[in-house]
Parts: sequence; structure tokens; C-alpha cells
Amino acid sequence: MESIIQKYFFSDNENVDEENILERRISPYVTLRPGDLASLLKSALPFSHKPARNHGSSYRKIDTIFEKCPLGLSTGDSDDEKNENNEIICRGADQGHVPVEYRVKGLKRHEMPVIGFFVDRRICPGFQYQVRKIDSKSSLWGGKARTLQSIGMGYGRRLTFNSDLLNSNEFYFWSDSEPNGFAFSIQAVEVGQKFIIQDSMDSEIGEVTIKKLCGPQEEVSMDAGENGVIKRVHVTIMCGVTYYQRHNHGLKDLVSSKNEEVMTGEAVLSKPRSVREAKLASIDRIYLSRVGHCKLIPDF
Repeated sequence: MESIIQKYFFSDNENVDEENILERRISPYVTLRPGDLASLLKSALPFSHKPARNHGSSYRKIDTIFEKCPLGLSTGDSDDEKNENNEIICRGADQGHVPVEYRVKGLKRHEMPVIGFFVDRRICPGFQYQVRKIDSKSSLWGGKARTLQSIGMGYGRRLTFNSDLLNSNEFYFWSDSEPNGFAFSIQAVEVGQKFIIQDSMDSEIGEVTIKKLCGPQEEVSMDAGENGVIKRVHVTIMCGVTYYQRHNHGLKDLVSSKNEEVMTGEAVLSKPRSVREAKLASIDRIYLSRVGHCKLIPDF
């Protein structure tokens, strides 16, 4: 197959019907043809000669499927520049697809790439993402995070997000529609959410409300199996904290507190196979100066 692809890729044959290629690319039952690859990959990098590896659909502890090149940053770089990788190499063969490599520049440390054939394996339907074009600093859709509903088939893969309307959806794009690629960043928490504070003995001792997001939310691990997907996301948040004052007869009063406290932790997102959207289960590994180690449970 690879030799056929290379023959078309390096040939001078330009007699390709672009309209037919587009029709096949947008079909959910796409058939991969060497002529299609010849037109699609004219601007791509040379093929890797390593054999494709077919990974199973059931896996745990997802490994990173791209290679980070050295940063080489100086002490005078800004925070935004220090948060960017100079270059990332994405290999389609590592996902069992066409053995092509993409070099992505300008991706931030917490972001995951989508370009051409390649969709980062950590990007899963049912989770919320902010998306931006890699050559733009602004996120799509006014910066609003949206739930990814599906990742299509084929080599121009359609990514569809939730819509505010029931009979219309404009929130989608194809993985190969942006030459420089897209950057995905997961969103586990948002401003305004309320939580119950549980101490190390699982006793409810207060409540918090998120006032501000103090940094990017970065996925640190992902477990996937037959029962669903669990992700852990590092978050830094500023919260208004209110503690409970318990009485001997079991009742409790709210002790008003205007103090705002910055805290870091790991948000746990769970998506069973039977549901469409992931739910926030807790924020673990929280430390508060008044109570020590604790966790936050969503107050629905």
C-alpha cells in the first residue's frame, strides 16, 4: 500500500477530479484511494517508512502520541511564550493511519493537536473543549467551551460539537480543514460552580464557589476501558469559602467568610459508556489552610 501511495505522491499526475475527491472525503463511508492521497498530501511531509501499528480500542493509561522537540527558551521569554512548545511531531502511523508526519508549531503545553489525519487520542466525545486555530490566539465560538459529540470516520474527520439549537448545528469542522491545525484544551470546571468541602474523614465542613480560573486546565491522566472513560485534570481556581459551624444537637450554621482562597487540585471527570456527556465527580488533592487536605464535591 505504501509503495502505491508513494508512487502517486511523487508522480507528476495532476489529473485528479477535485469535486469527486471532496465528495468522497465528506462521506461517512469513505474509501481511501491512492489518487485521493496524492492530492491531499502534496503539501505534507515525506512518509515515514515505519510500519503502522494497530492499537486496540480498549486501552488504559493513554500514552502521548506525539513528540515534543526541545523548547530552547531564554530567560526573557514571556509567560505565553514559555507555555508554548516550539514544535511537535504528530505521526499518523502511531494511530494505525496513513504513515504521514505533521509538524505543529505554536501548541501550548496544555493543548492537544488536531491536524490532517491526526486527532490526538486524548480527545474524546462527551468532554468539553475550547478550540482555537493554532495560528490564532482567539478561541472559536467566542471562547466558549463546547461538548464534543462525535469524531467522524475517514481521513478528513468531522468533529461535531453540541449546539444550542435542536434542529440546527453550525459547530463542526473537519480535521484537515486548517493547514496549521487546531489546538484543543479540555475544560473540567468553570466560574460559578459550587462545591461542598469534605475533609479527610468525608465530613462536610463548608462550601466554596469558583470565582476565577487562575490558569489553564491540563489533562494529567486518562483511563479508558469497557465501562467508560475517566480523566483527571489539573486545575488552579480562586474560590469564595464558607465554613460550617456545627452545634451539639446536630444542626449547623453557615459562618460567613469573605475570604477568597486560591487552590489547586485534580478534577475527576467520569463518562460511563451509557451516557453521552462526562460529569465532574470531584476535585481531589485540595489543601486549605484552615482544614488541611480535603476534596470538593459538586453541589448540584
